[in-house]
Amino acid sequence: MIKDLWLYIEDYLNKYEYQRYHHIMCRRPVCVRIKYRTLYKSKDDIGVALSSTDMQHTLNFYSLVKNGESIDEMKKFIYSYIKCYDTLQNDLFNEHRKICTGRVRNSKGLDM
Repeated sequence: MIKDLWLYIEDYLNKYEYQRYHHIMCRRPVCVRIKYRTLYKSKDDIGVALSSTDMQHTLNFYSLVKNGESIDEMKKFIYSYIKCYDTLQNDLFNEHRKICTGRVRNSKGLDM
C-alpha cells in the first residue's frame, strides 16, 4: 500500500509539480522535500491505524480461544478479520492519497 501511495505521489509530481520548479545549482527541485515529508507522515499514520486494528483483533481472537469457541466460529472470525483488514487498507489508501494530493498542491500550508 505504501508503494502504491509512493507511486501515486511520484506520478502526480511528475505531471503537475516538477514542471514548475527549476534545478538551482544542480540541486533537487524545491518540491522534493514536500514529497518525502508527506510520504513519511502518511506512512506513520497508516502504520498506527493498521497496528491498532491488528492488536484489537488479536485480543478478540485470544478471547475466542480462551472461551473455547468452536473451530467454525474461529474460521468465521478470521475471514471477517481478513475482509475488514482489506477494507481498512483500501480506505486508508484513498484517504491518504487525498491528503498527499492536497499537501503537494498546497505546499505552503503543510501542517506536519
